[in-house]
Amino acid sequence: MAQARRLVVVREAIDVVLRHLEFLQPSDRTEQLHAWLDECSQEVEQWNASPPTDREREGLMKRVLAIHVAVTNMVRDVHHAKGESATR
Repeated sequence: MAQARRLVVVREAIDVVLRHLEFLQPSDRTEQLHAWLDECSQEVEQWNASPPTDREREGLMKRVLAIHVAVTNMVRDVHHAKGESATR
């Protein structure tokens, strides 16, 4: 995969997590996750000047994946809680 395409894939992954994060109520946890995504975005932007090594890119993708899992779990918990309150 070409370097430019790899950057697009990473940016898109970050954007997906940001969109999911928007569905959650603001909290200390969501602010922390958002800050981590901002750091990831900044790191990707630095890659325009200095391309990452495979290890750096993989490390960032693992961080983005971990954030994505955390956000997905939070969204699921919200939906689960709404479903429980609707059945009470």
